Amino acid sequence: MKIGIVTFHSAHNYGAVLQAWSLQEYLRQQGHQPEIINLRLPVIDNLYRFMTKSRKKFFPEAKLNNLANKGYNGARYIYLRMKNPRKYEKYRKFEEFINHTLPVTREFRTFRELLQADLKYDALIAGSDQIWNGEMMKDISPAYFLQFGNKDALRISYAASIGSEKIPPRFRLLFQRYLKEFDSISVREQKAKEQVEELTDRPVDLVADPTFLLKAGDFDKLAKEPKTKGKYIYVHNVHLKRVDERLNSVAAEMSRRLNLPIVHNWDKKVYENELGHFTGGIEEFLGYVKGAEYVITNSFHCTAFALIYHRNFITIPHFSNPDRMRNLLAELDLSGHLIGSVSDLPKDGKELSIDYDKVEEKREVMREHAAAFLKKALTFRKEEDFRTYFEYQDVFRCYGCGACKDACPVDAIHMARDREGFCYPKIDEQLCIHCDKCKKVCVYKKDSLENKQEDGFPVVYAARHKDNHVVDGSTSGAMFPALYREIIKRGGSVVGVRFDDDQKVVYDVADTEEGCQAFRKSKYIFADENSVKPKVEKLLKEGKYVLFSGTPCQIAGLKSYLGKSYARLYTVELICHGAGSPKLFEKYCAYMEKKYKSRIKEFQFRNKFKGVDDPYILIEFESGSVFVEDMKKNDFGSIYRALRIQRPSCYQCEYVGRKPGVGDITIGDYWGIEEEHPKFADARGISLLKINTSRGMELFEAVKDEMKLQRSTYEQAYSHNYSKVMTMMGSRSRVMYHIDDVPVEDLLRTFNDSKKGGLKGL
Repeated sequence: MKIGIVTFHSAHNYGAVLQAWSLQEYLRQQGHQPEIINLRLPVIDNLYRFMTKSRKKFFPEAKLNNLANKGYNGARYIYLRMKNPRKYEKYRKFEEFINHTLPVTREFRTFRELLQADLKYDALIAGSDQIWNGEMMKDISPAYFLQFGNKDALRISYAASIGSEKIPPRFRLLFQRYLKEFDSISVREQKAKEQVEELTDRPVDLVADPTFLLKAGDFDKLAKEPKTKGKYIYVHNVHLKRVDERLNSVAAEMSRRLNLPIVHNWDKKVYENELGHFTGGIEEFLGYVKGAEYVITNSFHCTAFALIYHRNFITIPHFSNPDRMRNLLAELDLSGHLIGSVSDLPKDGKELSIDYDKVEEKREVMREHAAAFLKKALTFRKEEDFRTYFEYQDVFRCYGCGACKDACPVDAIHMARDREGFCYPKIDEQLCIHCDKCKKVCVYKKDSLENKQEDGFPVVYAARHKDNHVVDGSTSGAMFPALYREIIKRGGSVVGVRFDDDQKVVYDVADTEEGCQAFRKSKYIFADENSVKPKVEKLLKEGKYVLFSGTPCQIAGLKSYLGKSYARLYTVELICHGAGSPKLFEKYCAYMEKKYKSRIKEFQFRNKFKGVDDPYILIEFESGSVFVEDMKKNDFGSIYRALRIQRPSCYQCEYVGRKPGVGDITIGDYWGIEEEHPKFADARGISLLKINTSRGMELFEAVKDEMKLQRSTYEQAYSHNYSKVMTMMGSRSRVMYHIDDVPVEDLLRTFNDSKKGGLKGL
């Protein structure tokens, strides 16, 4: 199998690099083709850079300044290299090992680059190391949850770590989302196992660090004999920027007792009886551990290699994460070697002797368990999980369409808002008759709601209404007015989304052109379904024409609720960018009303007085005041565009980019029109018009004379449009975690990437 591994392979830390090498080496020995995906995130690389480049301003002219800056940094590099040759040599050796000894892919600097890369693997493995430690990373990258690559690849976590006792509350929903994608899950600490198990119904295994998959002879291929001659104690401090007095005092005492000098990994003198410092590369590190008479360390991986090479050792508990050391030594019946101070040292040194035959027996059990996990994970067969929200209370399985509520024959279901403001079904068990109608109409994993592929469909156009006045009153090319006017002309009704008097976004029914005006223009907030489906059913049974416009999931909900086709029903789905939090929007509106001391009269998300490519948020107040701000810079607009406030199901949407579509017609902005059809571009806006069914074509034929049209293709139209599921980033979890405890203006400003300010530490 071709296997891609994502881990902290580029950290200039002996354990991080060696666990990465160990996992790929073990997989290679099993006949696979592993490679490490060379993700070099700045948040990690910046911790180990030999020199951070300066960006001083020397000249006002950019070209001259760049030349001066380049020369200045070159001089600094030479100076720092001469000043600290040990640091430079260590940096060079790590980079050489990472780039040439590890089997790495080309370099990726961001998660976006990974998404855009055409990476084809049979399996993807995340781990080991603290890849799920959001505190250390300041956030959680979807890369370490394998949110990239080909969809059919097996996704496995191997010995992943959260780096602490608990998953921070603000990241729990994020974990819940990402864990769903894994076929097999394993972690390396017991507490991590307990935490992860709370967020998934999949089994979570506890496995050994990758270094224990191999034997001493495997690492001998890397190890270099140390330059130090004679017997010595090797002391390794993983806290290079923090003095560990416990480590130093135990090492000094053991040096006195054993009458052995010390070699250590600090770049300055620490001990009275020392042979020198070691600041070399991976190979030298292995050599020093292998050749030591005694190893004293506060490092998990240095302990691991002392065990692998059958060295006498003492482990000092890690300052912040001693559990994995404690668990490892307990499993090997070596808990007495975890010593926190000189006073804990046994008087008789024989108490620290080790029977490595017994240790190897226990280590072999660990190795076999880990190997069995990998074997099973790499032969796992994917199975679809069709359980609905009613069977498994998972917010990612509910679109909030309300079909279940409307279909309940005894009104036992109501839609209740959660702390983020999104609605989910709640069952009154006293009324419920357990008919399972709610499960049957649920749209989750219902491919049957997608349009059946008809010959010649979809038909795609770039389109614009011929009447400039109509276009100016619409978000893009004004396709919707042409469609609803035809239905009104036939005596029918139109369903759409509007703002009510309190600026809440709701579905509603209109049977006049004036009433349909409220449905125009974008509303990026999750809309209350407002029990509109039974109203539509009633109209259809009366023989009325109905045009239903909405998000694809709401149209799926309508089709599932109706349970049959109606000749006079036309559905128009919008290309959806995700539904934003109603609660956050309400808080923002309340803030603006307080600030302007007036109720909001009208809210426009994308006023295009500067053109469709430069949209502005416009808020008109009853007092006559008007607020206008570039949507990209506006606090609410920015956070929506950054995909930080959408409904959880939007990050797992089944309907995005579907070629056959769910509605009879699909409309939205034709992004990329300048590249695909440059002569048809218009600053007022161009619509993407995708006709999915013969019924949709019948409606289109009735109104096409009102439109300017340019024939296009699905591939052209969606090359710049939303065609893939949006990625849930860590910032989304952080925003929603603080929705109730931080003033909305501070919360939005904190996560507005276009402005400085806000609160630190959120």
